[in-house]
Amino acid sequence: MSGPTAVTRAVSLAARMPGPLLPVGVMAAAAASTGSMFTTATLTAAALVGISISAPAASASAERFGARNVLLVSAIAHVLMLVLMVSSVDRLTRGDTLTSGATIYTLLLLFTLIAGLSTPAVATFSRADTWTREKDVSVWHGLRVEGRLDDAAFIAAPLLVVGLSFSFGTTVGLLSSAVLTAVAVPLYAVNRADPLEVPAESARLPLGGAEHAQQQLMEHRNLQPAHAPDWGRGISAAITLAAALGFVLGGLWVSVLDAAQALIRPSLFALTLGLMAAAAVLGARWKPSRFAEPLALRRRRLHVVALLGLSLLLVLLAVVIPVGLVSLLALSGIAVLQSAALGRLVLGLYAGLAVGVPTSRLPVAIPAVAGGVLSGIALGLTLAGIGADGFGLGAPAAVALTGSLLAGVVVFSGQLWGSPESSAGRPTSAPDGD
Repeated sequence: MSGPTAVTRAVSLAARMPGPLLPVGVMAAAAASTGSMFTTATLTAAALVGISISAPAASASAERFGARNVLLVSAIAHVLMLVLMVSSVDRLTRGDTLTSGATIYTLLLLFTLIAGLSTPAVATFSRADTWTREKDVSVWHGLRVEGRLDDAAFIAAPLLVVGLSFSFGTTVGLLSSAVLTAVAVPLYAVNRADPLEVPAESARLPLGGAEHAQQQLMEHRNLQPAHAPDWGRGISAAITLAAALGFVLGGLWVSVLDAAQALIRPSLFALTLGLMAAAAVLGARWKPSRFAEPLALRRRRLHVVALLGLSLLLVLLAVVIPVGLVSLLALSGIAVLQSAALGRLVLGLYAGLAVGVPTSRLPVAIPAVAGGVLSGIALGLTLAGIGADGFGLGAPAAVALTGSLLAGVVVFSGQLWGSPESSAGRPTSAPDGD
């Protein structure tokens, strides 16, 4: 777009909403139509897998066909898939006798995956605009604005689903995403600048504050050592921790979703998801000028111990408290606190990358860590869904506890960058953040 005005930012925010809306919309629609946590979890995982691939795929396609064309084609495909998803969900709800439930589920799984793959990569191309902006405009300031827009979309998407579900039903998330895609994405694509070069983009993370943490990493490259011959061991520990954190998040999502199913308005679970995203944003953005602070081993241990303690409490309450409003409120409160701890740990992950990974290896390290988070979420969702259907509300909470235990093992092993036991020590100073 021509400039960072309030209108262009509003259009950019609306155009990047389909990404966060898709998993929330899938959860609301599938849980209401099937009542199966396994079905809901696997569909949500398929959406996240597709979204994670959409950004790098769009960047690669834009180099050949142009960013504007990629955005317009992806918008058309995304709207089509959303319409097919709504139709499939309606068939499941009506118990269509012409096709079996397994056939409809398989088609819905395919439509959801393609919907994720075709999610317009507005955030990726908006960053490209920032990189090619005029010299008198601070690139770093522009990228911080991009991070704030990403965080705002993650928080606003579930709140939008809650607000509209009272009037438009459980498929409102998918329908809202279709409307925003059909209106805002073409408006953004037609009026944006179309730079020749599109920077490589890692997987988009369904966790508030993650984009801010990635941005902080890019601003603190000068913390990196000149040589890091054993960076492979550190990246292995970082990927394992990333997967553990994703595992926790997947368990939390299903815990909250399952607890809300006993309510008259099950879509209230999305309100908790919005609060969780806000807590993760606050966790990741707390004291941004002290980027190296999360590298301190004692702080990592504090955050992971808090995560573990809250997970134990989550399991206890999920087993003891009867399913209902009280259960949802209790589990939601714990999930929000855990999300704040997740935000701090994600920031620590990227701080570790800034210290331990050479600049030439960042194109490999950043997608690897992001892929670890997404893989953990997908696996956590699936296992939590299976457990919720078979054993009740305590099973997804146990999945979150398992992820917390794995995160604790990684943190206390001292293999992460910045830990006293690791080869890369904590830097003595760090440049200011935003």
